[in-house]
Amino acid sequence: VDPASVDAVEFVTRLRAARSGGSLDKGHVGPADLAAYDEALGLWRGEALSDFNTEPWATAEAARLTGLRMAAVTERAQLALALGRHTEVVGDLGPMVSEDPTLESLAGLLMVALYRSARQAEALEVYARTRVALDDQLGLEPSTSLRSLHERVLRQDASLGAQPDPSPPTTVPLAQVSTSSVRSPSERPRAATPTNLPVAVRPLIGREHELDAITELVVGSRLVTLIGPGGAGKTSLAVAAAVRVADAFPDGAFEVRLSPVTSAEQVPFAFADALGVPLDGAAADPDVRRRLLAFLEPRRMLLLVDNCEHLVDAAAGLVDHVLGRCPDVTVLATSREALAVPDEMQIAVGPLPVPPEETPAAQVLQFPACQLFVERARLVRPGTVYGDRELLAVGRIARALDGIPLALELAAARVAAMSPSEISERLEQRFALLTSGARTAEARQQTLRAAVDWSHDLLTEPEQVVFRRLAVFRGGCTLAAAEFVLSDDLISTGQVLDTVGRLVDRSMLVAEPGPATRYRMLETVRHYAWERLTECDELETVAQRHASYFRGLAEEAESELRGHGQRDAFRRLRDDQANIREALTHFAGPAGDLDAALAMAGSLGLFWHLGRHLEGREVLARLTAQPGGSSQARARALQAVSLVERPRACLVHPSPRCAQAAQESLTLFEQVGDAPRAALSRVLLAVEGVTGADSARAEELLAEAEREFLGEDDQWGLGVIGFVRMETALKRGDAETAVPTGRATASIFRQLDDPWGLSATLYHLGWGLRQFGRHAECARVLEEAIDVASAAALHNTAQWALADLGIAHLHLGDHSAARDAFDRARGASALIGDGAGTVLADYGHGLLAPVGGDWAEARRRLTAAREGFRALGTPLPETLALAGLARCDEADGATARAADGYQQVRNAGHAVGEPGLVATALEGLARLLAEEGDRAAASDLVHEAAQLRQSANRPAPPYERFEGWSGGLPLSTR
Repeated sequence: VDPASVDAVEFVTRLRAARSGGSLDKGHVGPADLAAYDEALGLWRGEALSDFNTEPWATAEAARLTGLRMAAVTERAQLALALGRHTEVVGDLGPMVSEDPTLESLAGLLMVALYRSARQAEALEVYARTRVALDDQLGLEPSTSLRSLHERVLRQDASLGAQPDPSPPTTVPLAQVSTSSVRSPSERPRAATPTNLPVAVRPLIGREHELDAITELVVGSRLVTLIGPGGAGKTSLAVAAAVRVADAFPDGAFEVRLSPVTSAEQVPFAFADALGVPLDGAAADPDVRRRLLAFLEPRRMLLLVDNCEHLVDAAAGLVDHVLGRCPDVTVLATSREALAVPDEMQIAVGPLPVPPEETPAAQVLQFPACQLFVERARLVRPGTVYGDRELLAVGRIARALDGIPLALELAAARVAAMSPSEISERLEQRFALLTSGARTAEARQQTLRAAVDWSHDLLTEPEQVVFRRLAVFRGGCTLAAAEFVLSDDLISTGQVLDTVGRLVDRSMLVAEPGPATRYRMLETVRHYAWERLTECDELETVAQRHASYFRGLAEEAESELRGHGQRDAFRRLRDDQANIREALTHFAGPAGDLDAALAMAGSLGLFWHLGRHLEGREVLARLTAQPGGSSQARARALQAVSLVERPRACLVHPSPRCAQAAQESLTLFEQVGDAPRAALSRVLLAVEGVTGADSARAEELLAEAEREFLGEDDQWGLGVIGFVRMETALKRGDAETAVPTGRATASIFRQLDDPWGLSATLYHLGWGLRQFGRHAECARVLEEAIDVASAAALHNTAQWALADLGIAHLHLGDHSAARDAFDRARGASALIGDGAGTVLADYGHGLLAPVGGDWAEARRRLTAAREGFRALGTPLPETLALAGLARCDEADGATARAADGYQQVRNAGHAVGEPGLVATALEGLARLLAEEGDRAAASDLVHEAAQLRQSANRPAPPYERFEGWSGGLPLSTR
């Protein structure tokens, strides 16, 4: 047989030829090299020797060929990435890695390709799937190289290559910005600037001068406000300017929409939501405004604050605070009136220039208003060529509509059914009086309203009904929401779908792409639709259906948050926050339904607990303070209180307030016979037993809840019980119970794909392993906790776990790794805004300093850490820092001050129930007594500390055993 006729032999030959082509190391790579690999891989059809898979000779040969194939796929992907063909790599490797996530080399290449395609979140998901598959199938952790790649993706490391610019260039010529605050391309980070600005921006027409002016002002001023009437195009102009200068702001350019906000109290929440500011209860400061300012203070960022006019005082007040507190934040605002904040630069945005009467047809398109109309009309009817008659009609349309961009777009949308001449005739009849006389802002506003009114009158009756009812939504809606809320005897569900599409075509509704398309009205149009809705007898009915829909959404998500659908449910609730707030406001109003409000808030309890504690606390405090409500509804709200009021946002942290709410909810649930919800209240009440208080009662509560959860096959509930039991065992030093319970609990949350439960369990387990002196195990567990938390943007967990990881490395003697972990904790702190990571880094470096004999540095760092922990409201870490300072006093010979410090540590250790702290204090006092010559008393304290450490399974940390910390005492007294 000719060897060339055997595809297996030919494959090896072609692979050898492909490898002899381009060289990545030398940079000699071209499309021909990819083609060579494609020729080799093109010979494969199915699995090698699959017809002989029971024969030993075939098994070995198939394994060899499959290995060569995987090597060829890997090498081809490397070449494609070198050629910048990352999208192609995603398509090639995605299915293969999905089928077998344990292929680490391919998973790594796919992560790089996704990252370079601006799909960072998906790259992190690939890593998470690979890690789970390796653990479940092989009992292995990912390789060091893959873990390193994961960290680089998280850090947006420039060595991974650049992500594409999130916003393609517009057709408007970009002005050359020479202001010094714009960094040169060589100084800019290669990773994409974080932003929530739209990916695609419509080309602006006739705004070159304004765009240049705004660009110059934004890079040189702190506050620029675009002022003009509704429909003038302020938002489009602001977005285009923000996209143009985004690279000047390394921490991002973000749009804050105030149009869905209905009260001044919600303005800080709107800012926080847009920026991704954590609203969890981890920080000691419960004030959203202060949390927002702390988040923004270290950042160099651009904020585009849109639609300020209806809440101008609240918006201006918050913007003023931001500018005063955050020196590197710039604000670009849009409003119908100035914010009146000091140093505000104002730019008036008026209508587009229109052609004077008698303008020849050949010159009509020289005027921006006419250009805009024709450009939008061609989107409706592509390829249309306008003759002189139609061009003159376009000029008349522009004049009739006063050059107002929104009015021109509404008119242009009608070319699907009418020619420009027909549109012109109708407009001239209707707008003749409006466009005569002086063109003041008020007159132009009347013209815009008339244009919207004209567009509305051209709608069919069903379209008018759907149009006005859409005004009930805040911040837009999904199609499912629209179908539920808008349909009734007049409008069928099928009509809603069809009508929504036609309203988009008529520019009266905007479709925003995403996981689920959202439909949103421009605020000017929504105000008009709202007026129409209030004139009808439908407002109360539609508002009630709106509130009912979002109550149902919350109730549906409540169960999904406890299972595999957690991520999707959380996203849906987050995306519809404005509508959810509106529904709660409706139910809690004078003519509302307090029962519905309490029940809905109860359904949202877990959602708020997963990262929005501050909002949940505010809503629940207001609702539960109102008298009335059924036992069932009030019990649900009280259970939510027990969730969202947890200290430091941790479910297993005891709290008298949470215990009281849990007990009240349990009593009420038992009265109404709601066993599943009563089970969760029992678990929340059992958390009080974590400290050892009435442990028998706590275990009885957990056992009762466990029986209920087993009957309901509620895996999430069983996971929470495991979390509480693990923490209880950790606190009492029961490693034999705590460690297997923790691993089993982590497995439950891992199978549920619950990053909150998994990261929290792993973090607490890692902390416990460190307390037990099992530092190598601790480091591995904490690394996974950090990976899971970081991928899910649970940055608070990540920063604390990083600090514990640093201490574990310190115990293991790897001081370089310890420093790196502490510095990463400081970096994670920037994503939170509460500064905890910075405080933890100071504490960690304070522990490291004495290793090198630098007691002055240790004192400086530990002093800063103690003050920081006190501000964070964390007594245990504060006491640990105090113990370190007492050792600094001891090293400096300040015996009396050191003794006082150790005594404070001893008392605090008893108060917080941490025996390791008490032992540390006893050992410090023993050293002081030994130094004074009282060896007997010192020996007694050391003996007491040793017994305490043994009974509580709290061995002395290794770094306390070296000569610098131990004070040079004999081993028998250490």
